Amino acid sequence: MNFIINPLIEGIPTRLFVDRVFAGEHFEQFMVKGRNRSILLQTNRKLFRLKGLKHRKGQWKIVEGEMKNAYILEKITDAIDNYLDNQ
Repeated sequence: MNFIINPLIEGIPTRLFVDRVFAGEHFEQFMVKGRNRSILLQTNRKLFRLKGLKHRKGQWKIVEGEMKNAYILEKITDAIDNYLDNQ
């Protein structure tokens, strides 16, 4: 699944391309690509959905790449969650 998110980072809408790389029984992995870097994120959101906890927010972690600013990472993960919840 490929989609585009536009999180507001420091007041500027930023276009990021997101690819769902892996969707297992308990977790999902997403490759987020920007202009000149990419990171691989993993969430256990699917595990909570299987247990019936649809309002619980999944935990995100960086599998590959690096992100120095936690605020920007939170904005990206919130945008991905919002997109998936509206599907």
